Amino acid sequence: MKYLIFIFVTIAVTICCSGCHSNQQKTATTIQPIKDTGTYFPIKEILTEEINDVKSTPYFMYKIETKNAGKKDSSVIYAKEFEHLAQPFLDADINSPALKALLNESVFHDLSTNSYSFTYAPAAQNDTLPIKSVIILLNDANNKLKNIFIHKILHRADTTIDEALHWKPANYFTINKEYLLKDSVINRNKIFVNWKH
Repeated sequence: MKYLIFIFVTIAVTICCSGCHSNQQKTATTIQPIKDTGTYFPIKEILTEEINDVKSTPYFMYKIETKNAGKKDSSVIYAKEFEHLAQPFLDADINSPALKALLNESVFHDLSTNSYSFTYAPAAQNDTLPIKSVIILLNDANNKLKNIFIHKILHRADTTIDEALHWKPANYFTINKEYLLKDSVINRNKIFVNWKH
C-alpha cells in the first residue's frame, strides 16, 4: 500500500509540475476533445485493501454507538458487520466517472501538520451532489496515509442528513450523522469502530 501511495504522489506532483511549464501550440486543424486520463487519489482501492485485511485478520473489533442525550451502546462486531459499517467510505468513490467529472482536486503541502493534503470538492454549487468534500492527508516524510475525512449531505424526503466520516488507517473509523428537519437537528448518531488499540 505504501508503494501505491508513493507512486500516486509522484505522478500527481509530476503532472502538476509539467502542466505548469507546458507550452501550447495552436494549429489550424480542428481541436478534438481530450480524454480525461488522470486519476484522483485511489481512495476506494486503498480502503478496500484495508477492509479486506481487517476481514482476514482476527482483530478484536468493537463499535460504540452514541445516540441522542449521550446514550452509549457498545458491542463486539465481526467481519461482515465491519464491512457493512465501512460501506459509506467506499460509496465516496471519487474516481467513478459520474462523480469525478463534478469534482475539483487541490493538492498542497501543509507544513503545520507535516502533511500532503489532497482535497476534493464540487466544481460548482450543486445541492444534489452528496459529496461536499473529501480530504486525504499523507505523511510528508514517508507518504503514509494519515487520515481520510469525508463530508456528505444526503436528502431523504423532508429530512437532510449531514454525515461526517473519518478513517484512521490501521486503527478506527467514525461516522457522525445529524438528521435535520427544516434546519433544526432532530436526531444525532455517532458510530465509532475500532479494530486496533
